[in-house]
Amino acid sequence: MADIVKVRSPYIVEISGVAGDETKVELFLWNDPGSVPANATYTLDKPIPSTTVGKASYDISPYVREYIEHDTYTEITSQTAAPVTEYAYCNVKSYKNGVLQTGGGSYTEELICFDGYGYFGEGRNPAQENAMLTEGTYLIKDSGNSGGLYYTTEPSGTWTAVYTGQLTGGTSTINLTNTVGYIPYTIAALANEPVTLEIKESAVTQYTYNFIPTCEPKYTPVECDFVNKWGAWQRIIFFKANQKTFERRETAYKLMPGDTNYDVTVGRRQIFNVNGEEKITCNTGWVEESYDEVMRQLMLSETIKLDNVPYNIETNSLKLQQGINDNNINYKLDFVLAADKLNYNI
Repeated sequence: MADIVKVRSPYIVEISGVAGDETKVELFLWNDPGSVPANATYTLDKPIPSTTVGKASYDISPYVREYIEHDTYTEITSQTAAPVTEYAYCNVKSYKNGVLQTGGGSYTEELICFDGYGYFGEGRNPAQENAMLTEGTYLIKDSGNSGGLYYTTEPSGTWTAVYTGQLTGGTSTINLTNTVGYIPYTIAALANEPVTLEIKESAVTQYTYNFIPTCEPKYTPVECDFVNKWGAWQRIIFFKANQKTFERRETAYKLMPGDTNYDVTVGRRQIFNVNGEEKITCNTGWVEESYDEVMRQLMLSETIKLDNVPYNIETNSLKLQQGINDNNINYKLDFVLAADKLNYNI
């Protein structure tokens, strides 16, 4: 059993004592399907500086993040194990004056780590959830793959997912059997109707989501996959109009003529480093008020794919809309391709 933690925010390991106490932290890092290494991956040490401070603090997040990578979201139609590179295990041994600080076990802490983060108001070492999607109502495509909800069954418990059709009342239950896995937002048997998805532990509902299939007859929807607050892939759809633009850039210089009787067919203003970047503006269409948190997490994401192509978000300021003020809520965001158009980086 491992405690689940976020490591895009600092994760602090503390050792209490008095001035001059020597402290040390050993980190044992690995990914599935491996096992805990025999020797520490990293060793950190420092003394407690004063009795007034009374502790030594270590931020282990940067070391854990080296073992986590999100490459591409893979579409699914049934329960699937998450790629092993998208999370990592970290066992921690804390020592004070050479004595291992544990409650009787082999390690001080045993952690399963995700590349998520907390907000300032959540304080130090913010809690990670088992279902890695913020509760709310989401619009999904009425055809094709709608997206997947990531989960972990750590540290213990019996977890199930219950789909309920909001029109027919039909239900389907899935036992969540992977340590880290994901399930589709909806299932084939209920694909043509709004669905309520409940994530339950020991038959008690812990998380509730509503997924609404949406038909877009005019525009071509853009699939946006991004790594959210919980350190997992999340898919939202920009249903309405999108506009692509191309921006060219260059470096210019003036070339001196080789002779006073210069060649008029040779330009004096020369350019080099010519390249360009592609941008796209997307609109969600009318969405629920709860999308304000979705937009916040999207804007804070470090990994974004639009139709499986890497983009960075260019919008730096966004009004978080409320139904009482804005009536119909639509979010418009600007993205830039996460690479120059020419492959000068080869």
